[in-house]
Amino acid sequence: MNNNSQAFQISSKKNRKIHYVVFRYSHHSPHSGYSRIAEYGLKTYSADILPVSKPLSRFIIRDRIYWRLAKGTPGYTRAAMAAELKVAMRILGESGSIFHYLYGETTYHYTGRLNNHNNNRIVATFHLPPIGIQAAWLIDSPLKQLSAAICVGSSQLEYLGKIVGHDKVFLNPLGVDLEYYTAPDFESRDPNLCIFIGENYRDFPTLRGMIELVAYLRPKTRFIGVIPAHSFDLIGEHPNITLLSKVPESKLLELYRTASLMVLPLKDATANNAVLESMACGLPMVITDIGSVRDYVSEDCAVLVPPSNACLMAKTVLGLLEEQKVRQRMAEKAREHAQKFSWPKVADQLLPIYEAIA
Repeated sequence: MNNNSQAFQISSKKNRKIHYVVFRYSHHSPHSGYSRIAEYGLKTYSADILPVSKPLSRFIIRDRIYWRLAKGTPGYTRAAMAAELKVAMRILGESGSIFHYLYGETTYHYTGRLNNHNNNRIVATFHLPPIGIQAAWLIDSPLKQLSAAICVGSSQLEYLGKIVGHDKVFLNPLGVDLEYYTAPDFESRDPNLCIFIGENYRDFPTLRGMIELVAYLRPKTRFIGVIPAHSFDLIGEHPNITLLSKVPESKLLELYRTASLMVLPLKDATANNAVLESMACGLPMVITDIGSVRDYVSEDCAVLVPPSNACLMAKTVLGLLEEQKVRQRMAEKAREHAQKFSWPKVADQLLPIYEAIA
């Protein structure tokens, strides 16, 4: 019997229906984002999906009332409010279910008051580092009402544990689609190309300083960045930099499979799509050693450098670009390490969490 079948049978014995409250960020490509766990959860558990999509009409909740209801949670939207109303109706109309908010920071707020009603349970996954959660949640009461808070990085555990209770905080990592993100033959990579992806918690001053040093000492090195257009000015122009925005997913995959290095200077980190997708594509990394980065990368496939150290990051990049055999070993280890984060494995890891709150 495979793990998925076993997990389904155990879940069925508990008679717990799983409702995934699914939200997708617009910058996530179709094969990325934690919301994809719902697709695999449907195969593993008795589950369905409640999408967070259509905003609640202003004819139902006027702006002044909405602003009052959203007080204390700056990221709470009308779409989240509409989704919570759906959850509330389900909780009042059924029993013994688990409602799992996949992005707790943006979609969960008031339904915690109904937690345990009709023997239903509410859990939420959180993605921001502690400083981000603190900014998103100016009030703690909704967090305390959860049956479980799920973290995607170990750096969140202590902060959320103090609010929710350490016995109700669990770790479940971000996953990656290993069938879509695949590694090419090493020889097909461009030995002079480095890439950087994303905007959230990126350390752009360190990135800029590192690029200038590398370009000065190794002029043939090129850098391609995929970031939102409004962040272009945070990096600035340079003859060795090409900045792209809103690229098709196929182009992003091509970059992962063509580059020789991913460079990721970070200010903080929990889970990171760019990290997992790089590993899945066998792309070695130079990355800041901060937050939950070590939850996801190993020193076999990434070189970790201290925060805000452009000189050391540049020295590391220069050294790796000249060491083809080292990069090749790192590429093999990266793909191997990514196997730990396949979506089926990540979905299976939810089972003990669901059982703990049953």
